[in-house]
Amino acid sequence: MGRKLRRHLLIAGFFVGLACLALYWPLFHAGTHVGATQPHDYYHFHWNYWWMRHALTTGLNIYETNYVLFPATTSLALHTLTPFWYPVWALIEPLAGSLIAMHVIFVLALALSGYACYGLLRQEAVPGSLALSGGMIFMLTPAMLLSVFVTNINYLSLFWLPLALVIWGRIARSIDQPRRTFVWALVLGLTLYGMLMTEYQHGLFLAFLIVPYGLLTLITAGSGRLRGRLVGAGIVAVGLALGLLWIAGPLPHLLTYDLSSLSPQRIEDAAGIPFPDGYLWRWSPYSRSVTLGALILPSVAAALLISLSPLRRRLNKPIRWFWFAVMLPPLIFSAGPSITLGETTVTTPYVALHEIFGGLFRNPARFAPVIILPALIFVGQTLGPLMSQRTPVRLGLLAALTLLVLIDARIYEPMPLRPAAPVYGFYEMMGRERGAPYDDYAVVEVPVAGGSGEAWVGEFAPMETQFYGLTHGKRMLNGTIARAPLSHFWHWLYDDPMLAWLGQRRYLEPERVEAQLRNRIDAWPIGYIVVHQDYIGRVGPTVQEILGYFNSLPDLLCPVAVERSAVAYRTTWHPDGCPPRTPPEIAPGVHEIDIGAPGDERYIGWGWHWAETISGLTLRWMGEYPQTRLYVDLPPSDYILTIPAQAFHEPRTLRLRVNDQPLGAPVVVATAQLAEYTFELPAALIGDGVHVEIVFDYDGWRVPTEVGQGDDQRRLALAVNWLRFTRAAGE
Repeated sequence: MGRKLRRHLLIAGFFVGLACLALYWPLFHAGTHVGATQPHDYYHFHWNYWWMRHALTTGLNIYETNYVLFPATTSLALHTLTPFWYPVWALIEPLAGSLIAMHVIFVLALALSGYACYGLLRQEAVPGSLALSGGMIFMLTPAMLLSVFVTNINYLSLFWLPLALVIWGRIARSIDQPRRTFVWALVLGLTLYGMLMTEYQHGLFLAFLIVPYGLLTLITAGSGRLRGRLVGAGIVAVGLALGLLWIAGPLPHLLTYDLSSLSPQRIEDAAGIPFPDGYLWRWSPYSRSVTLGALILPSVAAALLISLSPLRRRLNKPIRWFWFAVMLPPLIFSAGPSITLGETTVTTPYVALHEIFGGLFRNPARFAPVIILPALIFVGQTLGPLMSQRTPVRLGLLAALTLLVLIDARIYEPMPLRPAAPVYGFYEMMGRERGAPYDDYAVVEVPVAGGSGEAWVGEFAPMETQFYGLTHGKRMLNGTIARAPLSHFWHWLYDDPMLAWLGQRRYLEPERVEAQLRNRIDAWPIGYIVVHQDYIGRVGPTVQEILGYFNSLPDLLCPVAVERSAVAYRTTWHPDGCPPRTPPEIAPGVHEIDIGAPGDERYIGWGWHWAETISGLTLRWMGEYPQTRLYVDLPPSDYILTIPAQAFHEPRTLRLRVNDQPLGAPVVVATAQLAEYTFELPAALIGDGVHVEIVFDYDGWRVPTEVGQGDDQRRLALAVNWLRFTRAAGE
């Protein structure tokens, strides 16, 4: 192994180690957590790669899907699909899972960015210690750490920018060797292809760097023949990239994309680097604000002062002023549409850029890395000639710069994390349902929420259920597709009675919702509806209304699983049918429903409040409606029904009806404590025992007027601890 190769392997290993150090906290939790303390769109980057594998193995079109925002079919031509990293994910995911695979991508992207920046600085004659420090600064810039924080692996992959400049520099330096120039032109074409298969906006960022760099090399080429060769190399590179994008990329879909369907961001919402603080200080990237950090512009200012001081006589690289000039346009654009100086607001040129791209480029703060690269070259070429040639001095300087960079990057500050979407066994069950007709059904997640990045319907958190697509592999409504047409999801807001109600944006209209359910269960078809109580809010009437309504429709839905806070309903379209809703048998011939305990969601109808634990007992209060309902399946028989109950505020007269028939005599429920009340339940009322409806009437259907204490203003009537069905003697 040659000395040069060993040095580069050592440097590459250094950047890998630094990436692991910077990401130590997420790496310690790589299999269970994601960055951020609030919901964000990490899920669709994971889903992207599941979708690519699914499309490649089933012959579907990668750039068109109805597996999210179903039933609409959406083009993925402008979606942040990021196919470049798919091979890494596809290699690791089957062995370690998608979360681990994504963390490997984080490390590789950071390390490659640092290494590529180091290579560019060395190519531009920046001393090794400064180049190594520059690579560290670039890979640990706030924009990079923020991209890890929110799993934006498209913007995390900034190594393409310095890499393309390095390759163009090789082309310019080999221009008198046609064969070598051609080979490097092919390499540049592959680089451009890979860059655009990572993120289209990198093309815009690169243009701010490579266009002026290309013009510089044309001017300094020396002859028209060499200039023509440079132009030819550029044409070959661009032509190869476009050809690959046509053959194995999104170009055909981009050319036919209907841009009129987009909902571009308002320019008022375009977030720039905060002026002036964000240019001079590093805010925590975990605040989701992109800044330049505390080293870039102060270093540029120091280099400018040196250039005006007597030390300028020792500076022998006037080319540094070219890089200083290259830094200025992205610096200006990065401020956003306007900046405020005192009491004066100044409009920036970014406004024109926003209009040129129709509002699709919506985050001018992302110009930060485009500023940093030429700034590092300018500073490095200015300070390089002033550095001592003594090795101990250089090593000491490198150690000091490394410490300074790590402090500025706040390497000591653990990245805030939150658990990824929890694992549910029923999604794994869905994933095992394969082949016709199982491959055709859709999963409806409640609350219903979806969006495009520019606009969305519902809360952001429920869109996280797109992550479960990796497990169940079915079509679904919830999720995000970047730049999806509004028409694919906007009617969910208010216009659709079923979907708007399931998103808590419209009151329930039972007849209209039932009609839509009956149609869609068979027409779409819908295989499962999953109610996420944690997203809706357990403490409140909404989730009880949804569960109560669904439980009242046995010819359409049945609860097949209750895990943590999720209730999975299977539809009657499903080939496997509905299992009986029979309570657990706690003893021979004795079935019990533990009201308020996990799993009672299978049985409750309208009228129940949320589950509570009081003095160690699980229970629910009645009183939301004049009647409270419960649904159960029982083996046909005579039973004794026992109910521990307690009245609120005053004694209540409780009457039971089973399958719309009175059950025995009414009882008076006392207020002092839970007491057991029994009713004889004859087999004649149960019939075949399928979908037995029990209705609790209290005080002649009078709506309770009493409320709770303090902030608890619920209407309360009776508390119930459990219901026990005991087979009558002799049965």
